[in-house]
Amino acid sequence: MPVDLLFEIGVEELPSAYVEPALKGLAGWAEKKLVSWRLSHQGIRMYGTPRRLTLTVSQLADRQTDEDKEFSGPAVRAAYDADGNPTPALIGFCKRVGVEVSDVRRVTDAKGERVVVTRKEIGKAVSDPAVLPDLLGALTLELYFPKRMKWAPPGISVSATESDPGRRVTITESAFGFPRPVRWLVALLGNQVVPVDLWGVRAGTESRGHRFLHPGTVPIARASDYLDLLEQAFVIADPARRRAEIEEQARREAAKEGGRMVADDELIEINNYQVEWPTVFAGRFDPQYLDLPREVIVTALREHQRFFALEREDGTLLPAFLAVRNGDSRNLEEVRRGNEDVLIARLEDAKFYWETDLRKNLEEQVAALRGVVWMEGLGSLREKASRLVSLGDWVAGQLAPATAPAVRRAAFLCKTDLLSEMIGSGKEYANLQGIIGSYYAKRAGEPEDVSQAIYWHYHPRFATDTLPATDAGAALALADKLDHVAGAFVAGKVPSGSEDPYGVRRAGNGVVRILIEQERHLDLRDASMESTRAYFIVDPDLPQAEIVKKLGEFWRGRVEAALDERGVPYDARDAALAARVPLDGTGKARPGWIDPCDALARAKALAEFRADHRFEPLAVLFKRVSNILAKSSESLPEALDRARLTEGVERTLLSGIEVARSSTEPLWRDRRYARIIPALLELEEPIHSFFEGVMVNAEDRDLRLARLKLLTEVRDLFLRGWDLSKVVVAGEKGA
Repeated sequence: MPVDLLFEIGVEELPSAYVEPALKGLAGWAEKKLVSWRLSHQGIRMYGTPRRLTLTVSQLADRQTDEDKEFSGPAVRAAYDADGNPTPALIGFCKRVGVEVSDVRRVTDAKGERVVVTRKEIGKAVSDPAVLPDLLGALTLELYFPKRMKWAPPGISVSATESDPGRRVTITESAFGFPRPVRWLVALLGNQVVPVDLWGVRAGTESRGHRFLHPGTVPIARASDYLDLLEQAFVIADPARRRAEIEEQARREAAKEGGRMVADDELIEINNYQVEWPTVFAGRFDPQYLDLPREVIVTALREHQRFFALEREDGTLLPAFLAVRNGDSRNLEEVRRGNEDVLIARLEDAKFYWETDLRKNLEEQVAALRGVVWMEGLGSLREKASRLVSLGDWVAGQLAPATAPAVRRAAFLCKTDLLSEMIGSGKEYANLQGIIGSYYAKRAGEPEDVSQAIYWHYHPRFATDTLPATDAGAALALADKLDHVAGAFVAGKVPSGSEDPYGVRRAGNGVVRILIEQERHLDLRDASMESTRAYFIVDPDLPQAEIVKKLGEFWRGRVEAALDERGVPYDARDAALAARVPLDGTGKARPGWIDPCDALARAKALAEFRADHRFEPLAVLFKRVSNILAKSSESLPEALDRARLTEGVERTLLSGIEVARSSTEPLWRDRRYARIIPALLELEEPIHSFFEGVMVNAEDRDLRLARLKLLTEVRDLFLRGWDLSKVVVAGEKGA
């Protein structure tokens, strides 16, 4: 009958960042392995602390299910001789598979007639040495960790040489590779030990309690007793329950201090996987340190000590913090004082950096940027600041012209904090670049819009980071990232494959995120030209055309990835990105990916209309139009020769085009794409009738050119927003 399985790997303390990914990976692989090994169950649960990774499987089947397995053998012509007798090839196949020759049958497939055989595999008992022990061993091989180490299990020492192999052995990565030494294993199927031997440790029934509160062993009689027995030994093995305990204690302690914990989900998880028996307590620091910027205080608490900041209801910080102890409340006063002393040292360092930096002159700091190289081969940070002044002014002019003065000033000052003591000397504060600069600018008397632009100009710094909260901040952030991307391409530091050591893709993704999520419209082709202009002026010998072309390919890829992330179907994405959007008054067109925000809107509108019964027939007709025009090598006239179009179906199609153009023109200007597609769908019947009523490739050259030109007007009407030839319809590959 089904029983519960427990498998615990006991280790020296793991880094907190290793535990949760390992548990998720172990759970995923366990599910796959149990399926592939034909073992049913009622559920998988993972438990973990710094000292243990634990897998439990409830109601694991007591044996594998039977399986009919089919094996494909040689072709019939090779399996039998002219007299119909089995050949050595067939006999060998049957012997290898473990069946009799009489068990095979003939089938015909794409490769011709061949022999096959179905063999019934009887499931083994889960207690069989070839089942559960092997399965658990296979699971451990799948675990991924950023780093591993080697160690010697008890009784074995690592050999520095090959001498004396009888007493000293060399520990290999495959045998003993794990982030920390494995000290014990528990493997129980119900109340029976599973004979697993890994990392030089044999599985048994003894787990371990809390290192200090219950340093002895914890006998586990049955798998189902695991959580309760560990809790009696001061170990809360369930991460969800441990986290809930931390959050509840934190709420109580914060309330005692007259505030609430500053929200930080990541920090809660870090603390959760650093402890086995959490006790949350409050500590305090001198209110004088509240003169420091909020971000500095929170960082000082968080980065080294893993403390939580506390704030009042109005959002102002309290001179207090919360910490999570791995233990109970004994000697808590002493622990509190120790943590407060360590924190004061950190805050004193921050205060020194802050006060030293405030004595510096911003204009002098800008001049000092000449001595700092920005990127190898691309000059100094002072030169970058000059580029940002010009590029920021251009971006602001495109997005929010009124912000241009603030953007120019912020661009001039935004890199000065890289020379500050806070960023340069206080390594834990390096991630506050830009943020600290905004405080220094404000203290120096700069306007609020300037300091805020400096604050936001690095955002978003990563995929889930917040976006700039002001127009000036968005303009400067875009300029900074555009210059970063352009500079990398000029310097030949183009990302390839999965490698991106200079963060070029991250900068590109940040640009696209700002434009899409804040619904800002910017021409990335013009932005590429503007962002490379200064580099080309400095070095006219640069291969400008090649660089601009590669930049275009890069930006298209970033926009494509952004649409994918937002769930746009791939063919709707391709149709929108392949559009040819007219440039007002120029007679020219730009690619559909140029404006990411616009591209997403068009792709979504197209995807939403896929269910309309008229859509697919229209897409088929558009493909036909595109194919005809693609095959034609003749030069078409600039203007349509209407006089040549005398057939009724021609005049009807021409009229339909004119009506659609007239009705959609204001919609195109206002980007009301959801209303444009229904209007274009009305052209299905006129296009279909045109193809039914006339031959496009007429013998009369002038008539042929007029009809081809008419089809270009059909194509261009759609191509303004979508290239429907990219849409997959029924019967096509991928449909």
